[in-house]
Amino acid sequence: MSVFYDLVTVEEVEDANKIEVQVFPPDEAESLEAFRNRHHQAPELFLGAYVPVPESQARKLVGFICATLSPETILKLESMSQHVPGASSICIHSVCVDPEHRQKHIGLNLLRVFVARAERRATTEGASYERVLLITHEELRGFYERAGFEWLGRSAVVYGSRPWYTMRKEFVRPGE
Repeated sequence: MSVFYDLVTVEEVEDANKIEVQVFPPDEAESLEAFRNRHHQAPELFLGAYVPVPESQARKLVGFICATLSPETILKLESMSQHVPGASSICIHSVCVDPEHRQKHIGLNLLRVFVARAERRATTEGASYERVLLITHEELRGFYERAGFEWLGRSAVVYGSRPWYTMRKEFVRPGE
């Protein structure tokens, strides 16, 4: 299967939300309105994994990452609920892969591509990014560690019924 990565278009935001609703429990999945708002605020931080649709020029969204920016160096509920343009921390809200396309390394590759793009923008295009932050459940720790994230421990964020844990990936700037 030939997977490629590109920014999610405004027309594809609803498809991304449908994947999220399939993947996350109801008390954790975001609304379509929240997705549209995030995409409007930070379209450059909404990356999709796609497969080509046979016999056409179309593409099918099979996974995505969406994020916003915050000046905070640790993820808090407040930093998850607002976007601050030009801020130094990328706050990942969702990493989702359609259940039909799981166990094919799409999620890990998508995360690596997302981080590499952000780091490249920070080092060569002058973006303000210094780190990527996320919260996850304990059973996904190894997944994020394989993508280069550092485990920081239990998060103070309360969202849904299960505990969250903070992870971080700091960017290394040239000369540091």
